[in-house]
Amino acid sequence: MAKGKETKDDQDDVAEEITVTPPIVDGDTHAELRMLYVESTDTLRFVKSHQWKTVGATLITFLGLVIIAAITKAGPDLTNKLMALTILMSCAVVFTLIIYQLWMYNELAKLDHMQRYFSSAFKDVRAIKSRREGNIHRYTLLIFMTILIALGATVVHLAFQRIILL
Repeated sequence: MAKGKETKDDQDDVAEEITVTPPIVDGDTHAELRMLYVESTDTLRFVKSHQWKTVGATLITFLGLVIIAAITKAGPDLTNKLMALTILMSCAVVFTLIIYQLWMYNELAKLDHMQRYFSSAFKDVRAIKSRREGNIHRYTLLIFMTILIALGATVVHLAFQRIILL
């Protein structure tokens, strides 16, 4: 195609003009809000990472309990105690995952509050993923993590039953 010529398809790809309203706060306040925004997003990444690390560490601990029971050729008394520990740990981990979820909720609420003071372009970009969609993703992952912990505890229980029979 010749330089400078536009086809109908090229014209269709051109976005309509968008009016951007600037932030409603002064420069110093805007800088403070940006710093707080970065801090909240870093906290969200930290919490999400810790959720998965908590699940992984718990499953590794479950494996360790099974290995200890197998090496010691644990009898019914020890396996019952280890199973009680597994159940207690599972409850504590699910509680911790819920606390992490509430922590994320608070950070997201802070981000939503700060968003009001930024430009309209910033608000438009953040609105690409709706709050409802984000909640669905977060709570689906929370349920998945909880199921992983429950399945891990079930596998530990089955392994203990087998160890007792050996």
